Amino acid sequence: MTFFAIRGSRQLTSEEFLAHLALAIRLENVGVLLGAGASRGVGGMVMSDVWALLESECADQIQFLRDNKFLTGGDPGNVELLLDRVEIACLDGERAGVDLTKLKAARHSFRKAVLRAAILDEKLWSEPDQAILHPKLSSHIRLVSRLAGNRQPGQAAPWAFTTNYDLALEWSAEALGLHCVNGFSGTHDRAFRPSSFDLGLRNVQARGEARFGTYNLYLGKLHGSISWTGSKSGGVCELPSATVKPLVDRFLASDKPDDWPGFMIFPGASKFIQTTAFVYGEVIRRFTEFLSRPNACLVVNGYGFTDDHINRLLVSALQNPTLQLIIYLPEVDRLGIYDTLAATGDAIKPNEQLKRLLLAQLPQVTVRGFGSDGFFDALANDLPEPAMLDEVSERARQLETLLRQATNIEVAKKTARTDDADVAVGAPPDTAPALGDSFEGVLR
Repeated sequence: MTFFAIRGSRQLTSEEFLAHLALAIRLENVGVLLGAGASRGVGGMVMSDVWALLESECADQIQFLRDNKFLTGGDPGNVELLLDRVEIACLDGERAGVDLTKLKAARHSFRKAVLRAAILDEKLWSEPDQAILHPKLSSHIRLVSRLAGNRQPGQAAPWAFTTNYDLALEWSAEALGLHCVNGFSGTHDRAFRPSSFDLGLRNVQARGEARFGTYNLYLGKLHGSISWTGSKSGGVCELPSATVKPLVDRFLASDKPDDWPGFMIFPGASKFIQTTAFVYGEVIRRFTEFLSRPNACLVVNGYGFTDDHINRLLVSALQNPTLQLIIYLPEVDRLGIYDTLAATGDAIKPNEQLKRLLLAQLPQVTVRGFGSDGFFDALANDLPEPAMLDEVSERARQLETLLRQATNIEVAKKTARTDDADVAVGAPPDTAPALGDSFEGVLR
């Protein structure tokens, strides 16, 4: 398969794309947006996998939903939206005293399918301290380590935004010794406190360049997490994986439609206003804030552009002229973008906003695609290794050397005047202009 990458309207070679990516992830603000496709290699499921599971194991419930107009036509494409419709119908039915046996059974089956998609590999739950040795998690660990390692002196820690409910990013960050800042704080009561997003870590013992390091990863889970649950006070708290897994297993083994452990993983209508509106709203706000920052880069992978609220944020964020958007898109050939890039056809149906975005040919948008070249493993491998000596540090060293030379020259001139010497001690008269030229060159 030939290499494919395009920036704006110009196709890039492999070398040009990798150079662009290396420069982009060294910008002042760097983040990734990961969808379900990013977790498929760890045992997760994309939407098509979830629907295949439902069709094979819950055919009766699917047919019931079609007969009652919850589903129209074939695959609706978004299980979360369907669950929201079912949840609203359950609330209305309870108020009206309607028999909800079949509807609750369908809701139970859908919740099971979504939870199974977020479990990933079972071994990660039993041995989270061995995550760094797990072969399926190697790409996530590589991604997090290279994002953190490429941070320049004085730059903020990287962001990771995800629509996934799983814990792949949390396990990867912890395996690398990075503190995962996800909005929750506390040891025995991990409650959601958004002010934690504004905090960072530093090594108080470090001196010199060792002070400039990344010790944390900011994580924004746009659709919630399998580890979130409602607290008795009406808020949202986070549970450790060792506590979450038994609850999940018990629910998956249960046939009782109302036996729900309370994980806040769905933006459902029933509890949105009371509990999750604040959490989801705050995480979305952080995502919007990141996109508006100067000199920002967002790398998108595994995201199918099926969430309209996220798509609108991405499109509007391109009003920021310093934002670079790099999209890994395996479906670029299926969407026909490459063949119709210069076209303005009006028959834009699948992923309409994405196609319009790419057809605009904005130089801020770079697409890497075609099949496996757009997968998560490709992104992890494309990210460059951290440099031993970065350009910013080298310029700082040069500037420090020039300042030291200038200081020595001034000291030498003062000594010469004090001794009432007839000849200048130190640099010749034309040294200062040359030194000034050197300063100008370094600052450039």
